Amino acid sequence: MNKTSVLISFSLILLIVSIIPLFYILREYWIEHQINERYEIHHAYQDSQVFGDMEAVPELTINDKNIKIIEEKTSKKAPLTSWDQDENVSPGDIVKIHLLLNDEEISKPDEIWLSNRNRGGRYFSWFDIVIVTDKLTGKKQINIVQRLTDNNQPMKSREWKIITITQDNDVSEELLKYSERNDNKLGVKLINFSGTSLMSMGYYSDITKGYPNHFFPFIYPISTSIIGIFLLIISLNIILYKKRLLLIEREL
Repeated sequence: MNKTSVLISFSLILLIVSIIPLFYILREYWIEHQINERYEIHHAYQDSQVFGDMEAVPELTINDKNIKIIEEKTSKKAPLTSWDQDENVSPGDIVKIHLLLNDEEISKPDEIWLSNRNRGGRYFSWFDIVIVTDKLTGKKQINIVQRLTDNNQPMKSREWKIITITQDNDVSEELLKYSERNDNKLGVKLINFSGTSLMSMGYYSDITKGYPNHFFPFIYPISTSIIGIFLLIISLNIILYKKRLLLIEREL
């Protein structure tokens, strides 16, 4: 095997082992770019206010839409997490929350764990309200995002419900499962934005979330792909150069 063949083989090996993770990374960034270009998303509350940080009934009015939460006590306490134990925090209450739009209930009540800390909102990581503007049509909608699975569930088992309230007060609800998240890309963006994901998730894979070190993805698969392409181009140029030399020799 000559040097050119070795160079081609090495470049192909680099490309083969790098192409699939590189494709996954580029796909995630492309989808994120498309969503950011199409939609503008921000919290429904103002400034640094956190929805649910007040002692009274949590309530928010957006134009002609009044959104209110009524808590139904369950007499249950949430299990302590490891960081609760480290900080010696007492267990939080588990309640069912009723969602009301202009005093009419719009969804089945589901349980959430109330925050047992003095910082952040009482619904932290469980519930949020955001406003989404479609830049293409100019239409705005309110999205209520609520996590349905508790803190102890593995990521692959997690579920959320996303309630959409249009400008005309039409209400719809979707169930988003982690295992089927690629069917609702805007929903994934809303979950990540709302902080109800616990761990940030991708649209098809989590390859761009929580890079373990600089080796991934900067050395592998990005740098290895670039090196593979560069070596392949050099190899092909060498082959073409040798062919041109042969043609010249034959003509002489």
